[in-house]
This record gives sequence, C-alpha cells and structure tokens, in this order.
Amino acid sequence: MPSDHYDVLIVGAGVAGPSLAHALATKTIKKRATPLRIALLERSLSKPDRIVAELLQPGGVESLEKLGIKSCLDKIGSIPSLGFNVLRGDQAICAPFPPGTKGRSFDHGAFVMALRDCAREAPNVDVIEATVTGLIEDQRSQRVVGVSASQAGGQAESYHADLVILADGSLSKFRNTLLANSSFEATPQGYFAGLIVKGLTLPKARYATTVVLENAGPIILFELPNNEYRMMVELKNPPPADLKEHILQNIIPQLPSSIRAPILHAVETTRIRRVPHYYLPPSKQGSSTKPGAFLLGDAVNMRHPLTAGGMTVALHDVVLLSDLMMNIENFGNWKEVSAVLGKWSNMRKPLASTINTMSMCWAGVFAGDSEAFTILQDGAFNHFGQHPEYVSELMSLAAGITHDPGLLAQYSLNMTYHAILSLFTQPQAGQKSPPPIYEYPMLLLKALSVIWTVLMVFAPVMWAEK
Repeated sequence: MPSDHYDVLIVGAGVAGPSLAHALATKTIKKRATPLRIALLERSLSKPDRIVAELLQPGGVESLEKLGIKSCLDKIGSIPSLGFNVLRGDQAICAPFPPGTKGRSFDHGAFVMALRDCAREAPNVDVIEATVTGLIEDQRSQRVVGVSASQAGGQAESYHADLVILADGSLSKFRNTLLANSSFEATPQGYFAGLIVKGLTLPKARYATTVVLENAGPIILFELPNNEYRMMVELKNPPPADLKEHILQNIIPQLPSSIRAPILHAVETTRIRRVPHYYLPPSKQGSSTKPGAFLLGDAVNMRHPLTAGGMTVALHDVVLLSDLMMNIENFGNWKEVSAVLGKWSNMRKPLASTINTMSMCWAGVFAGDSEAFTILQDGAFNHFGQHPEYVSELMSLAAGITHDPGLLAQYSLNMTYHAILSLFTQPQAGQKSPPPIYEYPMLLLKALSVIWTVLMVFAPVMWAEK
C-alpha cells in the first residue's frame, strides 16, 4: 500500500495532465521551502494509438513555449503547418496563420510520450501506471482526499493528496460526481473516420486542406512525419454502416483530381478507423463543485475537432492554471484553491469560448446540407475568398492567437450579411445575371431562412459559452 501523501495528484497522462505536472513542479520549485510532491497516474503508459489530436494550432505552440516544453515538438519530428486551404468545388480560400506563427502536426502517440517524459524529468513528480477506480472522500466533510487505483495484476491501493486533478478525458468517470449541479452533459455530435494516406501531394504544401462537400461532411487532410498524411472524414450521426463504400461513393469523387489516386489506394489497402466526438460546454469549478478535486481538459470542456482547437485550449488552460496555482500556500485549503479556480474560469473564457464557438458553429455551417447552409457557404467563400485581409483576423482567432469572442461574432455576422446580399445581387445557379425584382419576395423568404438557421446554429453555443 502506498504510504506517501502527495500535494497534488493528477489522474490522466494525455496532453493536459503531464503538461500541468511539469509546470507545477518547475514553477514552484524555487518558491517553496519543500518542493511539491506530485503524482501523475495513467491507466497505461504505453504509446497511445489515436487518430485525433494530431494538429496543434499556433496558440498551442506558444503555450508549450511558455511551459518550457516546446522541445517536445522537435523531439518527435513534428511538421510545421502554415494555415488552412479550404476548397469547395472550384472555390478556394487560402488562410495562412498570422505572420511569424506556425502550427505543428505530429503523431499523437509520440507527442503524448514526449510530454510524459517531460513530466518524469520534472523534480518530485512520480509517474505511476495504475487504473483509477474511484475517489476517496472524507466521510465527515465529503471532501475528496485521494483516489483508489490498482496497478497491473495488483489489488486496489489508496493514493492520498491535498488536491486531486482529474484529466481523464472525454469519457471521464468522475465528471458527474464532481459536477453534480451542472446543467451541461457531453453531447455526441457525430463521428470522424480516419485513415493514413501515403504519397500524397497537398494542393498547397504545408497547409491543412479542408474540402467542403455536397451531401457529406467536410474532410481535412494534413501532413504527418515520415511522409504520411492524415485524412479525417466528418460523418453524420449515426454513421454509415459501410464506411469504405461511403468514402468511395460520396467522398472521393468530390475531391480534387490531383489527390484522388493516393486516397483511393489508402481506402482499399489500409484500416479505416472511427472515433466519436462530443460537445461539452465548460462548467465553472470551485465553489459549486465537490471540494478537494476539479476537472481539466476534455473531462470538463470539449468542442468539434474540425478546427483542431482542443489541444490549444487545454495547453492554454495549463498555462493559466499553473501560473495561478504556483502561489497557493496550502493545497489542502479548499477555500484558497476554490478562489484560484474561480479566477481561472474567468481568465480562460476569452480563448476557450472563441475556439469553442468557432469550432461548433463554423463546422456546423460547412457540414450542413440544406439550402440555407448552401447560401451561407456561398457567402463565406464570396466574402473571405475575395478579401484576403478579412481572412487574416479570422485565422488569428482560429489559431488561438487572438482571444475575442466579440470579433468572432462580428465576422459571423459579416458572413451572414454577404450571404444574403449575394442572394439579391449575384447570379444564382444556372443564371447569367442577378435575379430580377419579381423574384425578390421568394429571395426574402430564403434570406429569413438563412437568418433563422444562423440563430439556430450560433445562439445555443453562444449561450452555453457565455
């Protein structure tokens, strides 16, 4: 039975857990008479095998640099990413990241292993392979004082700590226990199918390529190390019974001809994997949650993965949280910890709500297949495709560099305005000139449908993220 008592115990060694363990250990080492004792528990310390979280936005790269662990990206041979190239038929929007910034793409498992190595190298951090089965609570105060966990082939053991941080991912066992009063639940949004493509040449080198399709969700392609490329296919909920046939029939024929052959070969010869994705608005933690523990990362906040913002939000959370926590005198003083969590919830909101709203709403617009969504897509490509200066600020938001939900709302309104304006002033499909005046009543009805659709897509997310 472990007899040691830790100052901080972190459950989950994905992206957020090891980053926070390293940050707390290194930031507090010179501020405390006795270094913090930190335990990082993970069910399996073998290399993860996942098809998501392989593209990191520039804001996430900046956070790694602030945490002193940007070297993780160099150790695994990560690939620089310069922006997004969005295609829709013959239309294209080249959207570079802000000058002087780059994203990175990499094998997810290699990145997580590098982060775990950083945690191991930090002073007074114990990285332990054990499956956490439950929380230990003080019977009198109902405060969380540790966890029960079992190592491979062993019996359950008790690990005690002044503070327990649960970074156990999207399927967190403990979310409902800690957030019993929250009105939010993780909501399934659909699936992504993923496969590896080799020998591919992207339409624009080092730009993640997003292709908006008809009657199917968008796809994204980006480069990985070793001349491999990840292809992610957005699937409706429920997903098609035959993924291979769906990709062959509905996806590949709509792709640029220059990239079809290697993708077709990959579909025929490699494994197609499927993963669900969820939306979970953030819940404020501290005074309203069970004392002694709190949630971090996907355990408390998830969003659509199409814009690749999840790791950026998590790493930014770690930067803010570690800066605030390094001034805590006693991690057993829940009042002090709770005050920090309240500050953290407010400080993280500008970035988190910007990325969350953009991922959910803009992904919804480009995945929709009704006439109103088609009009919105036309407006987006006409507006941003013809005015590169508008793309710059929008990409700063997507990259996690600019933290401003109000600016995102402004750009969303601009997109809607130009979509409606195009209805009345641009030739429609099969026409050579703008619509005549006698068609305006019908176009007005379509415009109202577009406005209603925007409200239905944006309002629920903006309310949840308020």
